[in-house]
Amino acid sequence: MAFDLNGIAKGYGVDRLCETARAFGIQGALLAIDGELRALGNQPDGSPWAIAVEAPHPERRAPHSVLALSDAAVATSGDYRHWVQVGDRRLSHTMDPRRGMPLAASPASVTVLADTCMNADAWATAMMVLGADRGLPLARAMRLSVLFLDRDGQGTGTGHFSADVQKIPA
Repeated sequence: MAFDLNGIAKGYGVDRLCETARAFGIQGALLAIDGELRALGNQPDGSPWAIAVEAPHPERRAPHSVLALSDAAVATSGDYRHWVQVGDRRLSHTMDPRRGMPLAASPASVTVLADTCMNADAWATAMMVLGADRGLPLARAMRLSVLFLDRDGQGTGTGHFSADVQKIPA
């Protein structure tokens, strides 16, 4: 058996960056490692940080929506950038622990808002494994802010929101 921290490593690193910034007296910053982000306070003008949630299109980068982030973190897990094609099947880079194999069917991406980036990172991976059908009821029970994006054939994504996610159209 192996223990792999890849599901929380970047989020943990962002949280450590936040602690370091606070130790230096920084009150407003947007900290990130490879797409996992944490807002420390607000922008200098007092407004929240605008965070784009990428549309799940493997060949281009475009926003699906924009979130307002203040003293919170956001992380996204998805398979539209990292996957493997095996015959006619597209397999995610995320492993399904029940099967011990890559996810065979999953959302295109899952974005989670949380108090820490490590929590957002861990929940985004977990929700990716669960999928919207099983993940949304859990997100509501846990009071998590989650956005599931499914493939819609055009790469823009169809969203499923937990109750408290608020998005601003891009």
